[in-house]
Amino acid sequence: MTAAHSGHPSHAASDRTVAVIGAGPTGLTLACELAVAGIPCRVLEKRPQRVAWSRAMGLEPRTLELFDMRGMAEEFVARGRPWRLQPVGDRRHHLDYALLDTSFPYVLILSQHHTEEILEKQAVELGVEIVRGAELTGLTQDDAGVTLEIRGPGGRWTEHAAYVVGSDGVRSTVRELSGIGFTGRSYQESLVVADVRPARPPASLVDARIADRGLVAVFPLDDGVFRLVVLDRDRMRLPVEQPVTPEELTDSVLAVFGENLGIGEVVWASRFRSEQRLADHYREGRILLAGDAAHTHLPSGGQGLQTGIQDAFNLGWKLAAEVQDRAPAGLLDSYEAERAPIARRVLRQTDRAFRFETSRTTVANAARWAGMRLMRIRSLQRPLIDDFAGLTLRYRPPSGAGAGRMIGRRLPDAPLYGAGHTVTRLYEQLRDRSFLLVDQSPDGRAAAVAESRPGPVRAVRAVVGGRRRWPSALLVRPDGHVAWSGDGTRPEGLCSALDRWVGETPAGPEPQLPQQTVGNTMEDTE
Repeated sequence: MTAAHSGHPSHAASDRTVAVIGAGPTGLTLACELAVAGIPCRVLEKRPQRVAWSRAMGLEPRTLELFDMRGMAEEFVARGRPWRLQPVGDRRHHLDYALLDTSFPYVLILSQHHTEEILEKQAVELGVEIVRGAELTGLTQDDAGVTLEIRGPGGRWTEHAAYVVGSDGVRSTVRELSGIGFTGRSYQESLVVADVRPARPPASLVDARIADRGLVAVFPLDDGVFRLVVLDRDRMRLPVEQPVTPEELTDSVLAVFGENLGIGEVVWASRFRSEQRLADHYREGRILLAGDAAHTHLPSGGQGLQTGIQDAFNLGWKLAAEVQDRAPAGLLDSYEAERAPIARRVLRQTDRAFRFETSRTTVANAARWAGMRLMRIRSLQRPLIDDFAGLTLRYRPPSGAGAGRMIGRRLPDAPLYGAGHTVTRLYEQLRDRSFLLVDQSPDGRAAAVAESRPGPVRAVRAVVGGRRRWPSALLVRPDGHVAWSGDGTRPEGLCSALDRWVGETPAGPEPQLPQQTVGNTMEDTE
């Protein structure tokens, strides 16, 4: 096991190494994905150690699903606090995450500090080298790779990598050195985030309330410390340089939250102005961006952490294929094609939400009043919660792809019934990061086509349980999205999908089709 360390690296990177700049959740998730695929990976982080305070406070269901596909969800859940009822409007109204179709029907309250701790431990166990106190100062690339200039406590050095991924935050050095623009704007209004130790904590550990004056959200951390997020309309024009005092927090919380929490000790506080920006490109040759380096937005809904981790899961298997010289043409470019539209959507949503919450017009006040009351109706909650939870995510099918109704969709977990009624789970079958062909048809024709292909494709002849009406054959990508769906007995389009995502196979004899059914039939399980 390679331990994380500080200072000068022990060895130079190889021509197949990927250098990840930034040891936040996005960078560490990507490092794990690459390491499992057999790609040497080095994470360079300018901070000498993890910061004690945390920016992001929770993991949404889709993020937990992704970690479940890698066998990591249990550790996150064990460290966090599952919270099913999400407050909206006032103390009487909640969004009920139990309505969701997922194995994780809640938000997991877990500080970013602990999220990074879990991911770093996993990365190190997989052989990732994490170099702390290493600041990137120069970056040049050519057809053979990228040269990095690094400054650390042990001096300066140069190293080489096949590719570099900038996951180094909003002020990304990788983005600046590569010349990629960061288009958008800054808000004039300021918000406050503070970690406090209240003498009178709220009765509900997680709470959020909206009033005429603004919005206050409260989240538990550790050791009696709570995170406050304060949008006080009377103080949004204060300069960010003005210190946040216990008196200010007490006044804002009392005016909006309606309770005096007894804020005596402020462990950490920040007044900040947010930005809405998107990188002009996610890729410049052998340099790529992920997470906050590629997109930044208001913290509404806690979507920043989720979007960055999703970037890493989308990029990891594609970059591994590229480094190993087995990627079909255009595979690496599909990272930006799929992820940039998601970021644009998040930017639009958070911008609308912020304008809605900060407006003091009569129309906005009336809309907020009506919205809070409409959210009492459970049938109206589901679309909103699905979106917050990340369960509506769908990638647009590439040009020329078939019209399968599930292409690009996220798949929820489901039991798979195989021969002899063997039961496994869909997400368990994705833990080797291969493409998975699930064939429910009687003759297994689609499975035979997939098994005849070289590359990371594995076929499972099984029936999907849980009363899910999925097509009889599904090709599932390593990140849990559908690459192809169709009739398993007539798998037209499957070869084209495999060519597009896995790579073309040399011409050869037709695959030998199985002679009998393996496993159950759909009627057996429903």
